[in-house]
Amino acid sequence: MDRILNVEFPGLYLQDDEITAGGAWEFQPDAESDYTPINGFNNQYWFNEAKLDLSGYTLDDLTVYFRNSFEQRASAVDMNWKVDDPLNPLKAYAAIFFETTILSSVPITSAQLARMVLSAPGFIVPPQFAGLSGNFNRTHIIHGTTINWGVDTSFGADSLTTIGAALGRVLDSQDFSSLEPTAAENIYCYRVIYLPLAYDRTRERGLDRVSIPPKRVILNCMIDEEPQLEYMMRLKRSYELANQV
Repeated sequence: MDRILNVEFPGLYLQDDEITAGGAWEFQPDAESDYTPINGFNNQYWFNEAKLDLSGYTLDDLTVYFRNSFEQRASAVDMNWKVDDPLNPLKAYAAIFFETTILSSVPITSAQLARMVLSAPGFIVPPQFAGLSGNFNRTHIIHGTTINWGVDTSFGADSLTTIGAALGRVLDSQDFSSLEPTAAENIYCYRVIYLPLAYDRTRERGLDRVSIPPKRVILNCMIDEEPQLEYMMRLKRSYELANQV
């Protein structure tokens, strides 16, 4: 039988923390959402998590096969900045931020998520992240993307030498989805945002406000029964993967 599974992520609306020095971020007034800053990173990493329950299929000894996956976004990304000295404008590279979306057959800790923004799971782990990113392989990550956002200076942007605003532009993106069939009871869903240091009283320039809209991930899948031996091997594999990370 054919099914469409989807997970919804709320928007994230942040501004510079005017009380805490050091470029930290906080929620915009009246715009709090179910995002949590990752401890130890000066509020530069924020994540939201959800879960797709597949236990009903597991109880019936069914396997979920994924045909494809894609993402939808509610509106545009936009950002504001402040510059104290026109001779020292906003550096475009210093305004880049990262958005990583992962749907996994096993749970992921917040510390692991912070590393995955910079190095996608399932690949050979860079030496600097060895032992920090968990023991993930390609089959864990059913859906995975990273988008690198920057200031769109090509149309409708304000000057980078003063207070201004612009829409966000996709500078680069990576897709590391495996679409691996699963007999797991849950799919664990994460959206992580990694921001540069915010403008504050100790810095002469920087982003001071970002608005990242809600997002949806859709999975086009088929639910079917496998031969008993193949199903038992897949179920065994699901439990082994869950205990490896």
